[in-house]
Amino acid sequence: MSQVSERIIHEAGTVQGMRAGQSHPLDAIFSPRSVAVVGASPWQFGASGAGAAFIRALQELAFPLIYPVNPKHEEIEGLRCYPDLLSIDGPVDHVISAVPAKAVSSVLEQVIAKGSRTLHLFTAGFSETGEDGAEEIEKDVAAKAVQAGVRVLGPNCMGLYVPAARLSFTPGMPAEPGPVAMISQSGTNAGEMVRSSAPRGIRFSKVVSYGNGSDIAANELLEYLAQDPETEIITAYVEGIGDGRGLMCALGKAAAVKPMIILKGGRTLAGGRAAYSHTASLAGSTEVFEAACRQAGAIQVLSVDQMVDLAVAFRFIRGIRGPRLGVVGGGGGFSVFAADEIEAAGLDCPPLPEETQTELLRFIPLAGSSVRNPVDAFVSFDPTRLGKTLSTVGSAGNVDAVLFHIDFASPAAAYAPITSDPQSFIGLLVKEMDAAQAASGKPIIVAANQALDVKAVEYTLLFQEHCQRASIPVYPTIPRAAAAIAAYLRWIERRSVGEAEE
Repeated sequence: MSQVSERIIHEAGTVQGMRAGQSHPLDAIFSPRSVAVVGASPWQFGASGAGAAFIRALQELAFPLIYPVNPKHEEIEGLRCYPDLLSIDGPVDHVISAVPAKAVSSVLEQVIAKGSRTLHLFTAGFSETGEDGAEEIEKDVAAKAVQAGVRVLGPNCMGLYVPAARLSFTPGMPAEPGPVAMISQSGTNAGEMVRSSAPRGIRFSKVVSYGNGSDIAANELLEYLAQDPETEIITAYVEGIGDGRGLMCALGKAAAVKPMIILKGGRTLAGGRAAYSHTASLAGSTEVFEAACRQAGAIQVLSVDQMVDLAVAFRFIRGIRGPRLGVVGGGGGFSVFAADEIEAAGLDCPPLPEETQTELLRFIPLAGSSVRNPVDAFVSFDPTRLGKTLSTVGSAGNVDAVLFHIDFASPAAAYAPITSDPQSFIGLLVKEMDAAQAASGKPIIVAANQALDVKAVEYTLLFQEHCQRASIPVYPTIPRAAAAIAAYLRWIERRSVGEAEE
């Protein structure tokens, strides 16, 4: 990887002349000092109480000023409840609307009178319904808000998750910020991205669920994230193209300075129908969208899982310079499988040099093992031999990175001294792994099999936690690890070619 490519990935916040102290019109949206939830009601799981869920989420992250608004209640979630926005003493920067669509116009009047900066319409029932007049009402609300200086998120969306500002749209989200951002027309996909990536070490700068996008939508958000100093990696889920030329321009701006990973909903006829009923989005031509992504330099994925995998690659893989992998792990079948999947992904699994094989045989018994590559040896639960094996394989001249696969449900795990003190034992394993990659100067990438056994799941999650602290990327399967590495390397190659042509 060239020095410029390294800078693009790890110092993306400083590109395009963005300097400390500069501001952007959307900055204020992501740092409100106070939030009101209009239509808040007591928590009732599976029924009403969506407003209370927003309040709980904000309380979990210790947001300082939360105002429930509902004339039917005096207190919600331990907080004083106000009859309307204008009854609140002091400013309200951000308003969440959890009222029915027919009440939104009244809420907007209060938002404007209160001088609030943003209105988040969690409220659905607008253009996505396809009902006569619904789209016009949605446009009218957005136009009146913007004319009054109020920016609108939604309608039909979950809104904002900004850990640094202690904002969250649902309970259970990590409180720590990080360098990954996401924009999403789907609140469900946004939440899934955050939750499924959290155990693998991904943390977010900003997540925006923008729904129908009547005002703030993909184009403006992508342009903002391209220059946001807190964001190094951008991910996006979009359903409708809308302003196609504007979206492609924004994609190009983002992908020019940061890794840009995008998932398109509505690729099929059935998906297009679902997209329209979900967010009133016209899906557009899949072929045109794919071509535009290629031209812009954005990486297109086909699932949230793939998006997580690529985010992990860009966040944690460091210093890989080529496609040649040394593979380490126990179990002959797994090793054969690993070799097949690596080559199927377009990577290489070259035989190790004779001197490397000779060195490995100094501490790995030949019986029941193989040291050619993949290295099939039962060292996964022997910290000292694991460290030696990984550093030896990584030091081979024809290896660019080491793929280590481990299974905490395997018979070897059952006989390891893991059960007496899992925290210490797994911590020692990862410490040896970290030392091995430091010694060889080659990154270690892990495939930790996701077993269903309760104890194995517990150990795997603990292992992922320790790997996260050591900035070692972890994948749930060998194919997903290989696919992510290959996509990451293709991005680096394209970027390096582009730099050479400039």
